[in-house]
Amino acid sequence: MNHSRLAPAQRLAVTLVLLAPCVGWSQQPEPTETDSIEAINAEFNRKYRELERERLEQLAALAERSDPKQATSIYETYFRDALGAGLYQEAEPVAERILAAQPPTAVVRYLAEVMNIMAEADRGDFEKSLESLLRAIEAGKDADEADLARVALPVAARLSLLDAYYQRLVQAGAYEIARKAFTTVKENAQEGNEPAILDYLTNRIQQLDMIGRPAPSFQASDVDGRLVRLEDFGGKPILLVFWATWYRPNAEQIAWMKEDYNEYRKKGLQIVGVNLDALANGGEPVEQVIPEVRRYVLEYNISWPNLINIPGEGDIAQAYAVSEIPANVLIDSEGRITALDLNQANFAEEVEKVLGDSN
Repeated sequence: MNHSRLAPAQRLAVTLVLLAPCVGWSQQPEPTETDSIEAINAEFNRKYRELERERLEQLAALAERSDPKQATSIYETYFRDALGAGLYQEAEPVAERILAAQPPTAVVRYLAEVMNIMAEADRGDFEKSLESLLRAIEAGKDADEADLARVALPVAARLSLLDAYYQRLVQAGAYEIARKAFTTVKENAQEGNEPAILDYLTNRIQQLDMIGRPAPSFQASDVDGRLVRLEDFGGKPILLVFWATWYRPNAEQIAWMKEDYNEYRKKGLQIVGVNLDALANGGEPVEQVIPEVRRYVLEYNISWPNLINIPGEGDIAQAYAVSEIPANVLIDSEGRITALDLNQANFAEEVEKVLGDSN
């Protein structure tokens, strides 16, 4: 398990766009005030996506009227940018048109196939996305797909797309499809494929294989030195939340999770945090990370216990095949793992299921 990759390195970095002055912008309306940082960020993201959509439309139109050599280069840019921006469904018609015709190059074919798979998963058509994935793998057996993938997309981009695909499947509860998809991708990975890709696939398959199985037992000390064991919770449903002080999105997760926890704790749900600071940078001394973890817990007023994950024997993250954050694992009242990586959208639904089973 590669703990040095606990930071979400597979996430694609979105390039900030500096808007240069242009004709017609001198008489813009006065900016309206927003009532929160979240609102400001949401408005920025909305405008950014609109600009990306407009840019993609212009690129597609340019490719249509260009000569074949120029069009090939433009299509590669088009698909890479659309994948990077997460505009899968917007670019799907172009991908389908390219695949229905004769793709100009193997790289364009590869990018169009990836776009199709992501677009189908993005709209919830998981069975079809799996079919497209299996078809693309079969079509690529005659080519050196490992080399082709490296040419088409850098490893960070492929990790980001694999994770986006994974998250869409698991958050919809499509665990069997996810298991088949990732197992097939790994089985067909050619020798020489990047270790980071294979490590990622291995960890995700290990997690998917735990669904429905007994949760690995654990014991660890919390931030105040108290020993906490899985068995201490007496058959109550538990959500294990893996987090780190240096990972900013965890603060956003804590905010909505605290609100929901107030309701579901009364019904029997227990949340247990597992802090991973000691795994950062290849391993940090526990005595050095505890003060920062304790400060963080107090600052964000986190009411559930928070354990310090220690590398080596008793490594909870390793036992649960967690190599990326954010990550969480839902355990039912009988001690079986029932769900992975809950988010705000599916939290209530999945928690209600295990609470119903426990009554």
